[in-house]
Amino acid sequence: MSFDGFASGAPATPLPQALLRDLAPQMTDPAELVVTLYAVEALARVRRFPRLIARAELQQSRPLIETLASLCPNREVDAAFSDGIEAAIQRGTLISGRSQRDDAEHGWIDWIALNDHDGRRAMSATAAMPSPTPAPRGREPLASGAASIWQDAFGRAVPTILADELIAAESRYGVDWLRDAFREAAANDVRNWRYVCAILERWESDGRQPGSPALETDHGRPGTLRSAGRDDASRFRHLFRE
Repeated sequence: MSFDGFASGAPATPLPQALLRDLAPQMTDPAELVVTLYAVEALARVRRFPRLIARAELQQSRPLIETLASLCPNREVDAAFSDGIEAAIQRGTLISGRSQRDDAEHGWIDWIALNDHDGRRAMSATAAMPSPTPAPRGREPLASGAASIWQDAFGRAVPTILADELIAAESRYGVDWLRDAFREAAANDVRNWRYVCAILERWESDGRQPGSPALETDHGRPGTLRSAGRDDASRFRHLFRE
């Protein structure tokens, strides 16, 4: 079947350079390459922290199943998937971990992440992770540490109008990132929810390295976002109201 070409503006998946240049040439089992590529693609679609996927969810991907069936015809698809993912974990391309389900009687969830700084950080939080299909979250204030983080950093209670946005940010980024972003804002003498949101958005989109600074300011004025930062705050309007 002839391929007509990629559509202009079609979604693209970034691949680590080391994967293509260093790791792929070492792979002798096509199942390892296939599973690795589909895992990277699935993880790229996770737009929140922690950036993990359930192993069972990846295994049920229809394109992955079809590719394994085509490239590994002498093995059952489940066996090829198991071989591929175990080889990727053994090589160190992917890392794995597990957490107990909300209902302990139903056992554990196995998670997969890319073996980079964000993936290792995300995997270290698996013990506190929800199941892939958690029950709808209520608005019980005692269930979230976000309110105390806000008060510790800003010295005042959370405005009622921002309560839902704050809890949504905690769910998306995790309590550690949320606390660190508030600390960065307070350290720069900026007590502004927009500024905190922009820090979180930058960390998510650009990656966060140990000791990475908060947003830069113009001419030393705290809270003034530089245009070179791509107006991070404006891209985070779904998490706050003026």
